[in-house]
Formats: sequence, structure tokens, C-alpha cells
Amino acid sequence: MDYPEEWKELPRHERRMKIRELERQRRKKSTSFKKIRNILLTVIIIFILATVFIFLTKKSPEQIEFEQQVASVSLKGKVEKIAIEGRDHVLPGSTVLYKTNPPTSGNHLGQAENWGVYDKEIDDKAAVHGLEHGGIWISYKNIDEEAVKILKRIGKNNSQSVIVSPRLANDDKIVVVSWGKMMRLKSVDNVLIEKYIDTYKNQSPEPLAN
Repeated sequence: MDYPEEWKELPRHERRMKIRELERQRRKKSTSFKKIRNILLTVIIIFILATVFIFLTKKSPEQIEFEQQVASVSLKGKVEKIAIEGRDHVLPGSTVLYKTNPPTSGNHLGQAENWGVYDKEIDDKAAVHGLEHGGIWISYKNIDEEAVKILKRIGKNNSQSVIVSPRLANDDKIVVVSWGKMMRLKSVDNVLIEKYIDTYKNQSPEPLAN
């Protein structure tokens, strides 16, 4: 250990005491430096995380305007309330006759359809199980490609609660359903659909949607 040259002239016991004191001071200085360094690193990390969080959660003017539209629009007179038809499980290949088109409740397959956007038709009985889990099913037929893109975008923006799929058996071009509820649309209306999702998601016996 380095120490002042003049300490060599001191008696051994006194020199040892000074060396021990010097070591103690150096350890204290090192500990203080580490504490300051760790505090600075923590502050920097918190600042970076906060900046990233603000950036990721910052809403564009378009998003804010859309949310305001959704908040102000009314579903009054647009949503049908439908009596629940049951909720038992049936085996694959079973025939279930539903009272509405598309179904909004009733017996269904034991395996629910996964949330997501589908380019092909899905089994009604699997979709109904998704409704029981609190999800929203948006089905459509005979609409233009731009309308399909909007519906798919809605599905992707609500990827843990919405199913979007074509369904040729529909009586209407676009039908949005949840457990015991239905909204029929002649054309795509993303504000109304988002309002429906916000209002009726997880209004079901098994609320598992996110």
C-alpha cells in the first residue's frame, strides 16, 4: 500500500495505525463514490424509461379526436338485446340451431376461437364460446376492400378481445355481436364499433377478454 515517505520514519505501531486509518478513509471514499455512481445511474435509467414511456404513450391529435368521437357517440337504438339461449358445451360436428343470425349466445364448442382477424369463415359454435369469454365478434359480407381493411384494423387494435371474420350467412353487411347483444350496420363505422367494444366487452358470464 502506498503511503507518505515520511511515515517510514515513524515507529512501527504508529505507522500501522496511520496505514489502517488511510485504508479506512480510502474504503469510505470508494464506498461513497459507488453510492453516488449508483444513484446517478438509477436517475439516468429512470429518466430514460420515463422518456420512452411518454413517447410510446403520447397520443396523436388524430387519436385524441377519435377518442372524443367515441366518447360522444351514442349506441341508443342501435343495439338489440337478445335473450340468452344457453351456454352448454357440445362436441365438434354437433349441430346447434341459433335463434339469431349470427348467434349471440347458446350452446357452443368447448374450445373458444382465438381472438384475431380471419380471412376465412370460422365456426359459429367456436365464436359463441369467445362471446361467453367477453369478446366481440365482428362478421361481414359483401363489403369493399377498404371497409375490410378498417375492420381488420379494429381487430388488430383490440387483439385480445375481438374476432373479425367474413360470414356469408349474415343477413346484414356488418354485424357486431357480444354476449346477448347485436348491432347491425349497413356500412363500416369505426367510431360506433369502437364504442360498442368499449361498452360491451366482458359483459358476459366469463369475462376473460383484455
